[in-house]
Amino acid sequence: MIETIYKEKYVDNELLDEIKIFYSKVGDALSGGPVVDTTEHSTIYGKDGCADRPLRLEFKKNPIHKLIGKLKADMGDFHIHEGSIRYLYYPFGPHSDVRTSEHLLESRKRYRDGYTFLIPLQWKDGCTPGTAFFDSPPKEDQQLMIERPDVIPQTKNPNYSKNFGIKQLIPWKNPGDLVGWMNYQYHSSMIGGDWVYNDSEWCKEFISIETFRFKE
Repeated sequence: MIETIYKEKYVDNELLDEIKIFYSKVGDALSGGPVVDTTEHSTIYGKDGCADRPLRLEFKKNPIHKLIGKLKADMGDFHIHEGSIRYLYYPFGPHSDVRTSEHLLESRKRYRDGYTFLIPLQWKDGCTPGTAFFDSPPKEDQQLMIERPDVIPQTKNPNYSKNFGIKQLIPWKNPGDLVGWMNYQYHSSMIGGDWVYNDSEWCKEFISIETFRFKE
């Protein structure tokens, strides 16, 4: 399996518009939102996180089924174990998406690792969106994340940053692009521009679909 995937304009404008119109008509309220993080992993912003709307896969006429069908045709069949429309308020520092050891062990009984897929829908002026990927520990030829404060949110504890070498930076270029990665790779949001992160206004909207592959 390829570790990371980036495909420009993977979702055409027609399908992208269908998806946006569908979710605007459903009109689910946002749930969740940014949370205070006091751990050593915390970014300098002191908060991270998204609000979410459900994918609403129970609606057969939901156009996101067209997107899921395209992903399965291109990437192989998969099981969706998490998915939502996400609204980012504060950037995430490096993390792996492993919920708990128990969750990981249980999933391995039924599935193989799969991909996480992100599809940007829109972002606000002043926001420079993207996804960064890391190796931990860093490889010898890699920059450390602490060397790129211009594009990677730094941690309150600079010593924690020594654990992460920059493997790849993927700036988002267009709504409808596809960013994908094999499960449990360390990744973070990218930063830039003059956007001021705050509690009242999200800066980017994207589809997030986390998958496992079926065991043969």
